[in-house]
Amino acid sequence: MTGFTTGEMSNSADRASCYMLHDAIYGGPGMAEDGPTGQDAPGQRAPRHGVTRRTMLKGAAAAGLASQLGLWLSRAEASTGDDWTAFDQAISGAFERMGMVGSALAVVRADEVLYQRTLGVRDLASGAPVTPDTHFLVASTTKSMTSALVATYVDSGALAWEQPVVDAWPKFRAPTDELTRSLRVIDLFCMATGIGEPASISAFAQGDPTTGQILDLLAILPVDHAPNEQFFYNNTVYTVGGYLPLLAQGVEVEDLAAAYAEAMRERVFRPAGMARTLIAADPRGVVEDYATGNGPAFGQGIVAQPYGPLGSFTPVGGALSNLEDMSAYVQMQLRRGVSVDGTRVASAANLEETWKGHVAIDLPPDVDPDATSASYARGWIAVDYRGGHELIWHNGGIDGFSTFIGFLPDDDLGLVVLNDMGPEPLGLYYYQYVLNTLLESRLGLNAGMPSKVEAAYEAVVASLDELAAEAVPVDPDVVAPYLGHYQGGFTVALDPAGALHVRKGGRVIPLLALGDDYVASGGLIPGLSVRFSLDADEVPRMELVGVDSVRRTTGLDDAR
Repeated sequence: MTGFTTGEMSNSADRASCYMLHDAIYGGPGMAEDGPTGQDAPGQRAPRHGVTRRTMLKGAAAAGLASQLGLWLSRAEASTGDDWTAFDQAISGAFERMGMVGSALAVVRADEVLYQRTLGVRDLASGAPVTPDTHFLVASTTKSMTSALVATYVDSGALAWEQPVVDAWPKFRAPTDELTRSLRVIDLFCMATGIGEPASISAFAQGDPTTGQILDLLAILPVDHAPNEQFFYNNTVYTVGGYLPLLAQGVEVEDLAAAYAEAMRERVFRPAGMARTLIAADPRGVVEDYATGNGPAFGQGIVAQPYGPLGSFTPVGGALSNLEDMSAYVQMQLRRGVSVDGTRVASAANLEETWKGHVAIDLPPDVDPDATSASYARGWIAVDYRGGHELIWHNGGIDGFSTFIGFLPDDDLGLVVLNDMGPEPLGLYYYQYVLNTLLESRLGLNAGMPSKVEAAYEAVVASLDELAAEAVPVDPDVVAPYLGHYQGGFTVALDPAGALHVRKGGRVIPLLALGDDYVASGGLIPGLSVRFSLDADEVPRMELVGVDSVRRTTGLDDAR
């Protein structure tokens, strides 16, 4: 991820899913010469992010983090020769300056791990170090694993990329009869069906719908434009695509989640040399060495975050993996479908089909200056650079975690960055810094971008600090008329200490007052604006700006 602007992510400027579950696809403010562009998306108040490193370290010091980071930074074993010393110094220094908690990184060739580094701690409370076996939630980098799974079914003849979906699974239904008839298997993975998706689905709906409900949901989503015309990031469509091979085999809807996990294990993870990777949204009780996610909270510095629910959306973000397995996965891509131990996972032809750009993505020149074009492929983003270089990449973000994987097939070079810091508003900058440092130092691309990434990070930090200074505790009497249960499963309530929270499933969003509105002071999207109002019929309404607008369910005031 090279630092594209959030507003470019889906060409729907008020769509805030770049902050959400998996997909800060183009995370972060634009990085012009003097930092963020500062341009608000139309119809959306710009999130005012920023917790200064001083604030973060104050909170971290209270938990003993500052001393632990110094300890484990000095003990971490880096596979560095003279050739990688400068790279190691750059990314280790940025890790400290950006106040990250824990990270695992690798640079690979098809047949060799060139560089491996673990930094910081996997858990704030225990101070346990990150190791090469520490498991992270890798979020939307799962998408390419899902498309690799489908490639194996194409190899076997069970599916064909150009096959109409309804021919593979006769019960398939899209929002229109024409789309039901015309959508092909490959279309479900290209983010260009023309089918829309409310921002709230990518923001907070994961974990709620059953598999059957997701299949039904596809049929009632809006159609925003004709197919193959415009990039739009749609997790629902991709999820259905991930389940399609199993549906085509006659797997019952209620068995899809288990069948998907089994298929991934047997057809992708095991043969790719990813023996420790599995499908899981919560590592506790599943693996021993795992990271706890983290993010900023106003007045508290960096704090641990609960694991986010995922439910039936696993094909778009459900993998739990470690540095060694993710390195093996990127190497398998560089080896055109053959694992490091020589096992064929997918044919070169069908794996490379997943790399092919399908729909163009707008490319702001000031944030990826040496790129000439970008497009969404099938679970990957393909970026062409001057000099004939091509980067195939994807990132991922979920509560408390941010991930990047990418490779340059013609340069035999790949990168893995796992991070136990949520993407918004902080974590995405670290892997942008690492990627641009690699591109600059190894290929002479995007010269000067690492410093611009860091400048953009500092601007976001300052902005969130300013926001935190302005926010104040809520007045219980002022918010009392708005407490209760809302459409979409939201609940607005005061806790025993009088603090205001919005709850949705397992997620809790703490709110503080900010002028006439409210602001998320932590949780999934720190800095998110929240507004309460009364409809014409005096029914309370809550707007999560850029995400959702819901009415209170009348008569349910018992959350007060």
